[in-house]
Amino acid sequence: MNKKMITIIAALAMCTAMAGCSESEPASSSKAETTTTTTAAAESAAPAESTADESAVTNVGTTDYDVDGDFRAFEQLKDKYDGNYLASLTGQMTNNGTKYTICIKDGKAYQSLTIQGMKSYTVCPGDGKLYNISEGTTTYSIEDFDESELKAADILFGATLDFDHAYVDTTTNVVQEYYNLDSSVSGGEGQIVYGFDGATYDLQQVVLLPEGADESSAVYFTVDSIGEADDSLLTVPDLSAYTEE
Repeated sequence: MNKKMITIIAALAMCTAMAGCSESEPASSSKAETTTTTTAAAESAAPAESTADESAVTNVGTTDYDVDGDFRAFEQLKDKYDGNYLASLTGQMTNNGTKYTICIKDGKAYQSLTIQGMKSYTVCPGDGKLYNISEGTTTYSIEDFDESELKAADILFGATLDFDHAYVDTTTNVVQEYYNLDSSVSGGEGQIVYGFDGATYDLQQVVLLPEGADESSAVYFTVDSIGEADDSLLTVPDLSAYTEE
């Protein structure tokens, strides 16, 4: 995988190393243990912001979601946005305050992160090239890009494998669905947790959780908004004022 690519999914492996998770730490050996660990981690995150229309009525009460049923909110999300979406996220906990934007469409990708006002981003316009651009240093670089790397750019769907289990937080009326991660994409074993509004099933939060980890080494994202892809982000901007590295 291209080392300079801003890969949100790769935050899983990076955070695992930074948090001191090692191979000697015990991994969850059963669904019950995994539920305890990951639920505690997800519940400790900052409150998620609703992605529903602001005019919608705030939900109250308990969701009718059946953890043992056939309906999965993620599948509904995937049917609507897989391969074509623009998402804005804000980091919580270990990546607190970092702003992320991901745009995916027709084999093209855009990713950006803004830390303390400093923005850097990558554009993959579908020409087999990856453009790394830094607004802070006004520099850019161009490298070859393999379309298979699009999975690593796709925070919502690129590394998600099979469903593991679901949990309902009756206090906040949030449905949490747990899916296994594709280690070949994410850079490590673990799970990805999707938090949905229990009434509307709007996506509120995404949590990347390394195998055997607790909240100190989980990577949290509040989903500020999600919609269809913006084509203007998937084209290379004017770089005449930038210096090529």
